Amino acid sequence: MVLSDDALTLLRRSVRSVWALELLLLLRRECGRSWTPDTLVAELRGSPMVVGEALGALTAAGLVAKEPDGALRYHPVAEVLDRWVQEIAEAYSLRPSAVIREIFASPQSKVQIFADSFRFRSLD
Repeated sequence: MVLSDDALTLLRRSVRSVWALELLLLLRRECGRSWTPDTLVAELRGSPMVVGEALGALTAAGLVAKEPDGALRYHPVAEVLDRWVQEIAEAYSLRPSAVIREIFASPQSKVQIFADSFRFRSLD
């Protein structure tokens, strides 16, 4: 893998799906912009549940900040986190399949995939 151990640990602990990775990279590219969960759902064409779960994990990891009005934006709590996200972004642009494999190799991802297989989706 082309990631440092620290960037790989961040990826495995905080990014549980390709959707979450795409969300993180969008927030980083548009770091000056604040987003509501609804605008992120529309932008990524995702479900509110998937976007909400990804935002929760990214917020817990110190990568996303919630503003007083409830909007969210990319705002790592430490500069080193941004460097690791930059590493992840570069690796994903050069070797997307390798990064995706790392996401799915995470034990958390396997458990989440299993749990999600029992969820019922709305057919609206």
